[in-house]
Amino acid sequence: MRRFLLLTGLAILMPLTLLALGAKTESSKNVEAELKSLKSQVASLEKRIKTLEAQLLADRTIKDLPLIIPQMPQVPKGWRKRQFNGIPYYVIPLQQNSNK
Repeated sequence: MRRFLLLTGLAILMPLTLLALGAKTESSKNVEAELKSLKSQVASLEKRIKTLEAQLLADRTIKDLPLIIPQMPQVPKGWRKRQFNGIPYYVIPLQQNSNK
């Protein structure tokens, strides 16, 4: 009786084991195919990025950049430069007198 149970157990386990191994190889093939597809997609995207960066640098010209001209600060009329202990300071009128 023991031999019968052992043989039936082996008869059931062997096909299940082979089935599991076969499923594993099929899933690994799917993973490899997907990995190959993703690698080719990454390569094409990297190539596209390089062309877009080159195009962006080529499109930039000096006329596109904003022209920044430093302007001299406007000082109101009537301001006076003074010194206190060697440190310059300025007296600036708050309101322009139209009578002068």
